[in-house]
Amino acid sequence: MGMAEFVLTAVGTLAGVVGTYFAYVSVRGRAARRRPPPAQVTAPEPERAAAEGAAAYDVYVSHSPADADWARTFAGRLRAYGLRVADDEVVRAPGGVRVHAVEQAIRDSAHGLLVFGARSADDGWALQEYAALMERSIESGRLFIPVLAGDAVLPEFARTRFSADFRDVDDDAYTRRLEQIVRALQHG
Repeated sequence: MGMAEFVLTAVGTLAGVVGTYFAYVSVRGRAARRRPPPAQVTAPEPERAAAEGAAAYDVYVSHSPADADWARTFAGRLRAYGLRVADDEVVRAPGGVRVHAVEQAIRDSAHGLLVFGARSADDGWALQEYAALMERSIESGRLFIPVLAGDAVLPEFARTRFSADFRDVDDDAYTRRLEQIVRALQHG
């Protein structure tokens, strides 16, 4: 194969990839409108949220199973400040489909938060939820708050956000950081 044939093959391949991408972008919205919505997740006080035109939840809290105990306590403290929190405890329903419940909870949440611990980068669900929360934040301007709760290295995109570091903090520092998050979510 000569240099000219190689260049023509490369240009043709690139044109095909670009064409496919733009075709996808042009039909993406129409295809999404045709799909039936996934099963609904029961939201706390959905009538109030719908009446106010607000999201059913103030925040979706994502975490890996290795950080579940810390995240449950954290979510409980957010609730104590009056926030409507969606997490694994809220979206889990007998017979439900996990992926649909999580997708719906993320859609029904005004903002997103991910607890980054030592195993977050190894957990497929946490990574999928991270991708969904980050994409939603970038596209819609919703808050995405990385929360450091263990020995973790934040991914590149998460590092573009101010994070809340709860590693090695005393009770007073924990409360101050928690209150900063609450204020950000309330005024987000």
